[in-house]
Amino acid sequence: MVFLTKGTVGCLETERVGLSYLKNLLDEGEEDNILKSWTRDSDCYIWERTHAGPMSGFIVLISWFLTFNVSRMASSATDVVGHAKKKLMMRTYERYWGFVKEKKQMALVLFMIVSLMLQLQMKGCVGCLETERTGLLQLKSYLKNGFEVEEEEMMKSWSHDDPSSDCCHWERVKCSDATGGHVVHLSLNGLIPANYELENQSLNLSFFHSFPRLESLDFSINEFSDLFDPINGHKSFQRLEKLRTLDLYRNRLNNSVFTFLSEAKSLRTLNISYNLLDGVFPPIGLENLVELEVLNLAGNTINNVNSIQGVVLPSSLHVLNLAYNQLSSTAEGYLEICALMNLRELNLRSNALTNLPYCLGNLSRLRTLDLSENQMNGDLSSFVSGLPSTLEYLSLFDNDFNGSFWFSSLANHTRLIVFKLSSKLGMIQAQDESSWLPPFQLKILKLKKFNLGSALPSFLAHQHDLRSIHITYSQLKAPFPGWLVQNNTRLEVVRMNNNLLTELRLPRLVHGLQNLDISSNWIYDSIPEDVGIIFPHLKFMNFSSNHNRGTIPSSMGEMKSLEFLDMSSNRLYGQLPETVLRGCYSLSVLKLSSNQLHGKVFPRHANLTSLVWLFLDGNSFDGSLEEGLLNSESLELLDISDNNFSGTLPYWIGKISYLFFLYMRGNKLKGPLPHQLQNLPLVILDMSNNRFSGSIPGSFNNEFMGSVPSYLFKSTRLQVLDLRHNNLSGMILNTIGNTSVLGVLLLGNNSFQTPIPEKICQLSNVGLLDLSHNKFNGAIPSCFGKMSFGSQTNNIYGYAQDLAFVQSWSYTSAFDLIDTEGGVQSTGEIEVNFFSKSRYETYHGYFLNNMSGLDLSSNQLSGEIPVEVWDLKYIITLNFSSNRFIGSIPESISNLKNLESLDLSYNKLHGNLPPQLADLNNLGYFDVSFNNLTGEIPFKAHLVTFDEKSYRGNPHLCGPPTNKSCNLERATDPSVSNRAKEEEEGGGVIDMVWFYWTCSAVYITTSLALFAFLCIDSRWSREWFYRVDLLVHHLQRFKDGFICN
Repeated sequence: MVFLTKGTVGCLETERVGLSYLKNLLDEGEEDNILKSWTRDSDCYIWERTHAGPMSGFIVLISWFLTFNVSRMASSATDVVGHAKKKLMMRTYERYWGFVKEKKQMALVLFMIVSLMLQLQMKGCVGCLETERTGLLQLKSYLKNGFEVEEEEMMKSWSHDDPSSDCCHWERVKCSDATGGHVVHLSLNGLIPANYELENQSLNLSFFHSFPRLESLDFSINEFSDLFDPINGHKSFQRLEKLRTLDLYRNRLNNSVFTFLSEAKSLRTLNISYNLLDGVFPPIGLENLVELEVLNLAGNTINNVNSIQGVVLPSSLHVLNLAYNQLSSTAEGYLEICALMNLRELNLRSNALTNLPYCLGNLSRLRTLDLSENQMNGDLSSFVSGLPSTLEYLSLFDNDFNGSFWFSSLANHTRLIVFKLSSKLGMIQAQDESSWLPPFQLKILKLKKFNLGSALPSFLAHQHDLRSIHITYSQLKAPFPGWLVQNNTRLEVVRMNNNLLTELRLPRLVHGLQNLDISSNWIYDSIPEDVGIIFPHLKFMNFSSNHNRGTIPSSMGEMKSLEFLDMSSNRLYGQLPETVLRGCYSLSVLKLSSNQLHGKVFPRHANLTSLVWLFLDGNSFDGSLEEGLLNSESLELLDISDNNFSGTLPYWIGKISYLFFLYMRGNKLKGPLPHQLQNLPLVILDMSNNRFSGSIPGSFNNEFMGSVPSYLFKSTRLQVLDLRHNNLSGMILNTIGNTSVLGVLLLGNNSFQTPIPEKICQLSNVGLLDLSHNKFNGAIPSCFGKMSFGSQTNNIYGYAQDLAFVQSWSYTSAFDLIDTEGGVQSTGEIEVNFFSKSRYETYHGYFLNNMSGLDLSSNQLSGEIPVEVWDLKYIITLNFSSNRFIGSIPESISNLKNLESLDLSYNKLHGNLPPQLADLNNLGYFDVSFNNLTGEIPFKAHLVTFDEKSYRGNPHLCGPPTNKSCNLERATDPSVSNRAKEEEEGGGVIDMVWFYWTCSAVYITTSLALFAFLCIDSRWSREWFYRVDLLVHHLQRFKDGFICN
């Protein structure tokens, strides 16, 4: 009956006292004493009906009537009086009733036992072991020094300061009572501070040897590049013989990690996803992990599946994740995976696989198979029909399938609940058999790029448990299937966008649908008036890009949960119903763009309190802006462009404190602009084509006059400033803030008449600069070389609104299957038009962030182009045309390796074209026409792509692509002829400057001599004056006679 723990010398006095109290309680009222061995002189560990735990050495069992861990109950008592640990486990057996004759006495005994345990000061486990506490503190010190962070920033509760603190209660630490308080789990993920770059940091495994009972170690997201152990070497994991789970996700580990992992033979779950593993699969070392059940190698660069001699995957594997690698495999290459007969889940998503793995049909326990986003092709129907009937999840989405697919090939899959199929290449021809009955009930169906014709697959008529259905880009020409919604009462998501749906037929009964997308179809009829009654629980509704000609149903005001509504690009007319403005208070995004709606909006009673984005552009709304918009305190984007709004811009618009994007172009707004606009954190402001007057507190694209307000260049948010096509003048950039993030500055087509100020160079982040079509004069500032112009990414972001509509059901898997059936991200991108390659190009997103250019065309700039400009090695477009630049094109132009467009036309440049121009391999547009360039054109390499138009107006250029021979040009060159003539005649070339000076001197000398001669009183002077008087007299008489006639 008695078992003693190694090293135990007798029971604790507190346990003896506790057991004696129990004996006395049970002895009361009994004729014969029971438990006779329970005497004060003997060791309580050898008393009858007791059992000491082999690990802890404490009494853990009292036979017949009570089972409990005395050590843990001691901890409970200690907690009450100021110590740690609570635990009381009681279990009563049937034999106990032989000792207690009445239920009342039984209750009293139980009460006395509990009271006794809470009063006793019993010794026992009061926290984690001291060795493990010390080990944790040493581990923290090692990590802190390795990451070079302050101690208070990492694992604050791991403290030396309080020796009595229980390390089992420290953050990231879990202990187990079953192991006597040992540390069993360490969660050390994400320890690296934000923006911290770790280079070649190794992880010392010896610091984990202090935790011999460790079962789970999470060291993910830490950027470690290597493992080492200065004591045990690659056998380090042998010391952690209880380790079951190891998570090394998102580090920088390479294949050398398997040298250590091969010794972790107790592992059952191993995650090394998103590291730097490469080569073939399986890697050497995995064959030793004989108990491994879950292996995650996703997000690496493993490039093939091959059997390596002596390397066999553990047959115990249940889950294998190889997604997001570079796997390519032949049919034989799959054999290693197909030999895993215990495999339940296989993820090969997003690789480069081309062959269909037919051998997977042998895996009789497989329940999850994801082969999406590969390049697979072949006989799809035969492959699907040959897969195991145990499959529950099958995804073949985004492959290279073509031809036909028979839905009856799913007939053997009795457990199927998720099915996804689409092709990247073209349309899959759907083949349907109405005679077969599906043995499964799907929950998720996702089909894309199917040629369905005029009807849905017939098997859907037998589905009654659908939660999400996607049938998109499938040329479905039929009414919206209200019957499908009605048959599936738990259906939450229906997406049938980009088809040819002709009519919206609703189910007859109220339904709990939450997500409906029927955008980009051919629904001409109006939306049914009762849509808000049938679908009162909708959170997402997209009806955009149809041909609807009706009005917005007033019943939509009943959609109290509606967060996203897009009805743009239709032919809707009428007014915006008040029921919608009042009832849809959950709306976050409302898009009504490009319709024929009219009337007033924003009445005071509007209750769109959750609104973030509001698009009303391209309608016929009129009237003034009313204060109802103030109720939308979270508004970030407002677009009322191209309407008939009139009146003044109200002052209260400056109170919408989160407004980043404001578009008001193309209305009839007038009056002064409120200075409160300066309070807004604007990123984009467009107020073009209105009737505003007065001063300009930062508006865009109007016929405004005046200077550019300086506070625009102090903004810490403004990314794009577009003031083109206005009548702005005066000085610019009087004040520039050091925190400006301006990336695009567009001031073209204004009336600036000053030199370009050097302060503009303080806008160091600017990548696109347009100063064209002004009257800027003087020289180009040499400091332009200090501006970005492509040396750094612009980082001009658009706008995004995440709307998460969580489904009540999702497929349970060891994988992150990335099903976004219940959510949507509504996005928009900032667009910028910039003149490049002799035309305006629109840039947005990635292309905007990587675009750089400088346009100084059509000004009055003069002097030589600074040499610093030719060092802008990342710039993509340069336009200096129609100015007065002089000088030559330097050889350093070869530095502009990324240049795609160069326009130097209509200047006064001279000299030869440098042959280094041919090194600009990215050049797509080149124009040096109408200058004074001379010599032979370097017609080679990339320059052979440009024709004569690029060089016209330079009469002394020769060679291809012009028709002038360079030999003939040298013979007819005026400068050559003049030099020859000078040599023949022995004369020199006339210096025109000296010629003009000489003529002027002769003229002045002659005039002065004549004047002096006339001033002398002589017969000749009197005769001169007489003749002049006579001429004047005759002219006067001629004039008088002409008037009389």
